[in-house]
Amino acid sequence: MTNSKQKFQLNLPGLLKVLAEHLYSTRKVAIRELIQNAHDSCIRRQAEDRLSHYRPRVQIKTVPQTRTIIIEDNGAGMTEEEIINYLTTIGNSYTRELSQQLQFLSPDEASRLIGQFGLGFLSAFLIASEVELVTRSYQSDQAFRWRSDGSEYFDLEPTRHDTVGTVVEITLKPEAQFLLGDSVLLETVRKYADFLPIPIYINDDPAPANLMTPPWEAADPESAIPEYISRVFKQNDIITAIQLHDQTVDLGHDTI
Repeated sequence: MTNSKQKFQLNLPGLLKVLAEHLYSTRKVAIRELIQNAHDSCIRRQAEDRLSHYRPRVQIKTVPQTRTIIIEDNGAGMTEEEIINYLTTIGNSYTRELSQQLQFLSPDEASRLIGQFGLGFLSAFLIASEVELVTRSYQSDQAFRWRSDGSEYFDLEPTRHDTVGTVVEITLKPEAQFLLGDSVLLETVRKYADFLPIPIYINDDPAPANLMTPPWEAADPESAIPEYISRVFKQNDIITAIQLHDQTVDLGHDTI
């Protein structure tokens, strides 16, 4: 056999099995990763588009009849080139590249990005039998539809989409349909995304599911922190304030 340079082959279903069994501790992290992607897309639009009226948001919807979860954001969206370079290239981190770009344009925004490894979108297939993504970049009027069932192949085609942003529609595997419950989604958002500064809405609830501001940064942290702990642990009066008094004894020269 002569020496030759060979190319690695990727078995995507096998990789997903490894991710499911060894890298991710629970199927709920798929929701976390998709929320993080939506968050970073919104941060990018804030930094690059500079719209005075822009109000970032992430919306999670469920359709139990079709076993579907939809995660929608009004972030920067993606061009066809970005879909190919980041969405379908394993290990090529969209957020890492974006962070490097924003370091010069907006360092503060760059520091708020949270994606890291270029594997996040793959986690959707831990819970999905099929994933469909429709996205339109703020840089273009052309939208694209991407679809995959987790095999080595995917479909990508132009489509129409009236608004800038991304819609990810996940058809759940039967064993993942527990994620359709509002209470499960609420718990997942509060566990993984409670302090993200962008509002996350679940179905028809008009109030964001996440706090957005850490209690220690609230206007009144003394009351906000106990309220937060009670909210997280679902208990009342988990912390009781003990009033401390300054008690000193004057001994003439020293004070105790």
